[in-house]
Order: sequence, then C-alpha cells, then structure tokens
Amino acid sequence: MKIKTSKKKILIVEDQLIIAMDLKQTLEVLGYGVIGIAGSADECFLYFEKERPDLILMDIMLSGSIDGISAAEVIHKDFDVPIIYLTAHSDDNSLLRANLTGPYGYIVKPIEERDLYTAIEIALHRFSIDKELKKSEIKYRTLFEQSLDPIFIADENAVIIDANEAMIDLFEYPLKRMLGHSASEFFNDYSEYEAFIYLAAEQGAVSDFECRMKSKSGRIMDVQITLKKYDYGKEQGGGYQGIIRDITQYKLYFEELIRSRQELRNLTSHTESLREKERTDIAREIHDVLGQSLTALKIDLSWMRKRINPEEIDLIEKTSVMDGLINDVIVTVRRLCANLRPGILDDLGLAAAIEWQSDEFRKRTGFKCSVDCEEIPNLSEEKAVALFRIFQESLTNIIKHSNADSVEISLCRKSDNVELIIKDNGRGFSSENLINRGSYGIIGMRERVKSFNGILNISGGEDGVSVHVQIPL
Repeated sequence: MKIKTSKKKILIVEDQLIIAMDLKQTLEVLGYGVIGIAGSADECFLYFEKERPDLILMDIMLSGSIDGISAAEVIHKDFDVPIIYLTAHSDDNSLLRANLTGPYGYIVKPIEERDLYTAIEIALHRFSIDKELKKSEIKYRTLFEQSLDPIFIADENAVIIDANEAMIDLFEYPLKRMLGHSASEFFNDYSEYEAFIYLAAEQGAVSDFECRMKSKSGRIMDVQITLKKYDYGKEQGGGYQGIIRDITQYKLYFEELIRSRQELRNLTSHTESLREKERTDIAREIHDVLGQSLTALKIDLSWMRKRINPEEIDLIEKTSVMDGLINDVIVTVRRLCANLRPGILDDLGLAAAIEWQSDEFRKRTGFKCSVDCEEIPNLSEEKAVALFRIFQESLTNIIKHSNADSVEISLCRKSDNVELIIKDNGRGFSSENLINRGSYGIIGMRERVKSFNGILNISGGEDGVSVHVQIPL
C-alpha cells in the first residue's frame, strides 16, 4: 500500500543486511524517508553527526560490542529521538533493559507492512505528544493554572481542594462542582480508585497508573494518573498532588494494532487451510489418475511379456527395463502423495501418521527414533493436521541444525489438552542463535499453535532441543 506521509526521516539500525534492505524498501513504499542503514552501534552514532533522524528502528539484539539496548541508552541520554525495537525473541532480562530506555514500541520479526506502518505512526504520534508535554512542563512547571495537563490537589482524605483549567475541561465540571468532592467520584470503577489510593498511601507516589474515569457528559476516558503524596507537618497536614493524562486515543491505536495482528493471524490460518486442501486435492488427483494409469500400464506390459517369443531376448530385456521404470515411477508417485498429504493421517489418525513419519525419518537418516504415541479421541482434523505439520517441521530442523543421532517423540492427552513433544540429543542452541536464525519454519509453528490458543515452548541446552506443544482439545 502506498501511503502519503510527511516524509519523516528514519534510520535503520540492523546488522542483517537482507532484512535491513527489505525494511528500507517497505519504508520507502509507505512514503517515509530513509537516511541510511547502520549495521552497528558505532555506525548509528556517526549518522547523528550528519543528519538527525525523526525515528530509529533498532535491532534489539544488534551484534558487536554494543547491542541495540545499550545503543538506545546512549541515544535516550544524549538525543531526543524516538526508538522502536525490532525483535524476533528476547528473554525477560533483555525486555526489562529495553523498557528502561523508553522505547516507543516493539515490532516482531518477520515484519509486516501494516504492523510497521501502525507502529511508526503510533510512535511518532506518541513522541509528538511527549515532546509537546515536555515543552509544556518546562515552560509552565510553576504556573499551575496554565498547565496543559489536568492537575488536581487533594487533601489527605482525597477530597479535591484545587484543580486547574485543563482538569475542568477534561471532566466538564465547573471548579465549584469539583471542590469539596472526593476524587473517587470521577473514577468509572470504585475498585480502581481503592487500588490507586492504597498504592499512594503505601508508596507515597504513583506513576502512570492506568484506569478509566468519566466526565460530566458520561464520556469514559482511559487515563494515566501520576500522583505524589506530600506532608506539610502537623499543623497544615498532608495531601496529594496529581496529574492526569488522557490516553484514550493511544489506547484506540493500540487496540487497532491488536486487531490488525489478529486479522493477520486469521488470514494466515485461512491460508494454511487452503494449502492443506490443495495438497489433499493434488495428492488425490495424482493417486486416482496417474496411479491408476501406471497400474494399467504395468498390467498391459505384463500381458505383452507373456506373449513375447522366448527367443526374442532383446525384447524381453527391454520390457524388463520398462517394468522396472514403471515400478520406480509408482514408488515416486506414492512418495509424492505421502509428502503432499499422507493418507494414513486421514485413514488411521495422528498417532499412526506420526509413527509412519518417524519410521520414514529413521530409514532416511539412520537416526534412532523412540516413539510413544496414543490415539487422541475427538481430535479435529484441523488440529491433527497442524500437529502433524509441526512434527514434520521439527524433524526438518533436527536434520538441518541439531547434529543429533536420536529423537524421542511422544503424543498423549493431558487433561483437556493434546501434548506433542519432540526431543533430540543434539548440540542445542542459545537464545541468540534462535533469534538470529530467523527461522520461518519456527514462526509458522508458533502461528499454527496460536491459531488454536495453544502453547509452543522450544528449549535447548547441551543435551539437545525440546519442542513442546500443547493444544486444547
């Protein structure tokens, strides 16, 4: 899609050139300006000497002595430029570090055009709001009445004793109506007020507390409240100073992003269903048409051989070669049909299909295969196909990456879930290797599992890799 923008300048910081070039092309199609591609943190810093970007797309696991998070810390400290992290997978510690740098969003690889555009627009919108807010705070920090943010002052019982014009505009009440009333009256849910005031009393301060509040006209607003408790001593007592920020529009953007991701997931699921149907149709067509024709040809050839003069040695040898070729083609046709859609999956079920595929895998690779599968009653065809394709992809990854020589496979029912486990004895992997590998196969596995509200866990160590799948029945 071609979208007209204000030609915001974007810097790409990504050490994988193919991903970076693809990202650059997508950004230009969307109408953004790309000032360059930096493959390391040092290259990123050099760009600030030439041209200041409006936004940075930063690979969270940037290779080199300075990773993406550390680079973002420097930028956050020395420059006022919004950053969106690019990530395929990160551990909790990395995400905690990343959050401390004040990012304006995360985009999960592989990057979809719609997600990219939405994330950038939200980030730029948020950044512009934040920038204006910072200017406002600097300019009017001592001018209570001129603040652009709704500000209120309450006594120790949370009764409002003062409010600025922004507060009045937000809630649509005159100042006289606000004064002397409890702050709880402006909360849409009293339980949220109780939680908020409890935190304020216990901690002395609350930052960016998200809740819903209501105006005089009944408009429900998503807000963030930052509040500090103060104490002027026994004579004057204490109270609270609070700032309210309306984030309703931001929440709408975020919900739209969630909806777009769900739509994409639904589309992916539908595409997979169509692919499976097409595979089934092709396999059936090959089996019914080509398979029958080959069988008929083999019968005709056998009939001819019986009628050949025994003295026609050359002709007999030629028909023998033809018979062998026909047999080879029949075997190839059967293999093609099995690869497209194993008939055993439809005829005998998932457990039998996994046992058959494991046996084929053992014959082809020489791996030791330990298989423990039980039949799963009431398992839908869609879920059976998804689990079988995940199993096939896992075997493919074992061949490509594991350096293993044995595989353990189990399929069973646990409570209301079906559980599939594939474990090898290979060299394992690190979290960084799994991210950098950029496996579309693993991404496809995750999408298949998520489409059924399931769980996919891939773990690896020195004793190999384990793929653990759980899908509700």
